[in-house]
Amino acid sequence: MKDATETETGTPGHWPVTALVFVAVTTGLAAILANLLNFNDYPIARPEIALVLLAMVLAGATAAAIHRLAQPRLGFAFTGLYVAVLIDLGVNFDRMVILGIAALAALAAWFGERIVLKMTTATFASVLLFQSTDMAMGNAPPSSLPNKAERLQVKSAGNEQRPPIIHLVLDSYMGLDGMTAPDTNFGDLRRQQEQFYLNHGFQIYPGSYSRHSKTVNSLPEFLSYGTARRATASRNVQHDVVAPLGYFVDLDRLGYRTSVLSPAVVDLCPNQPLTTCNNYNRSSLADLDGSGLSVGDRARMIGMTMMEFSVLAVLVTASVDYNLADMTGSTGRHSFNRAKVLSLTGLRLLDDVTRDLATLRRGEVRFVHLLVPHDPMILDANCKVLPEADWIDEHGPAPLAERDAAYARQTSCVTEVGLKEFMAALNQTEAGRSAIVIIQGDHGARTVDHLPFAETPDVDARSLIVTYSAFFAIRVPGQPAASVSGRFALDELMGGFAASGFTAAPRPAPKPAEVFLMDNKWVPLKRVALPPSAPRPGAR
Repeated sequence: MKDATETETGTPGHWPVTALVFVAVTTGLAAILANLLNFNDYPIARPEIALVLLAMVLAGATAAAIHRLAQPRLGFAFTGLYVAVLIDLGVNFDRMVILGIAALAALAAWFGERIVLKMTTATFASVLLFQSTDMAMGNAPPSSLPNKAERLQVKSAGNEQRPPIIHLVLDSYMGLDGMTAPDTNFGDLRRQQEQFYLNHGFQIYPGSYSRHSKTVNSLPEFLSYGTARRATASRNVQHDVVAPLGYFVDLDRLGYRTSVLSPAVVDLCPNQPLTTCNNYNRSSLADLDGSGLSVGDRARMIGMTMMEFSVLAVLVTASVDYNLADMTGSTGRHSFNRAKVLSLTGLRLLDDVTRDLATLRRGEVRFVHLLVPHDPMILDANCKVLPEADWIDEHGPAPLAERDAAYARQTSCVTEVGLKEFMAALNQTEAGRSAIVIIQGDHGARTVDHLPFAETPDVDARSLIVTYSAFFAIRVPGQPAASVSGRFALDELMGGFAASGFTAAPRPAPKPAEVFLMDNKWVPLKRVALPPSAPRPGAR
């Protein structure tokens, strides 16, 4: 290794190592930002982008200062760490791989620190140039997503004798019984929801529930009428490609042309018989633009999203975050949740789906899975976006009563604004007026401190009801609005709809309400009884 003086000052005509550290770190961060903006189709000429870039310059200066203080003995180690963090931000590696990269980069820096820093700068400068050129040329993702369906339906198919089916799965949409469960604070939400659906001709099922608390398990369960193979391997990364499911197979057999729009949480595109299938970015930063959030809030969200890319950053910030919360008694949001805009993206997509109803045709099924009213709870009852400091996550740390109230406001926004416009647009065309419409949840609100797990002793009734109660309503033209008593699992309801040949609202036979508790890897392990919900006040 070179002596300290030469390492810091360099030979004539060479930059000091501290300056090289600053350039490498700043260039690397800027390249990762450009990649993020390009992927999300985020406009670059915004004040929040300038604010994020300024923060990156300060981060580069801080990294250089720390490196300078570590000289002459430990500078190489910090160089290795900086290189690993930049790679960690840009590539999805396991934490042990990142630690190995840090060790290798530090070893290389021991023998040639300048070379390591120059190579790092050159690599990320190339990425920055490529991404910046792409943005400048307007090569943003197309507004219409590419068709990812692999098992394509026959083009000539399409039974126009059959009415269209619109099937909306709204993520975390709790059932009506859950809205009046013991020890909850959902206010007047149940009455409001009942009135909305009955006034629009739906048959509602107050006691409907999901067998599972996670989408990767619940979606295959009800779309297969309860016959899908349950998970035996870890699903703690939210992605699963499922085998053919009875619902889509049956629709294809009857001549329906089916399209799917969903996040890739459960990827339906490869194996279901479909005409089109699109997986969307479930938390798109582009939805921040025009949201009404302040410049500071938008900059903070972009920065937190970048940090979420880094395994090392998440480990460090989560540890610091929890310790600070314990010391100060803070009930503010935890840092690792602050990169989510799921519900904002979901609401925007609901608007897109509503506009597309003008093209609806007979013999067509549109299956849409949207992440609303899923947390974070960021919208008031009129769908106005709240300041980021007022956003609330389903698992806290805000008090349970505040979480319930925030969920109720966001759910009101979805129905009283989003679905109200959806139903109005649907009724503008003959095909829309004749359409069978299913609107359902995939599981409950999950405004609990911890999900019910198989290993958890004595899970309380509130946690079970709020987690597993799942909304279900269906409108079948010619059949009157009604409230159907009884407790039915989503797979039973979907099975009943299929048994009618997709022509009538389901009336399954009553069975004991049972749900699955999973382990911490999301594998369903234990079947338990779902406690009864408290009767609605005034009900007989």
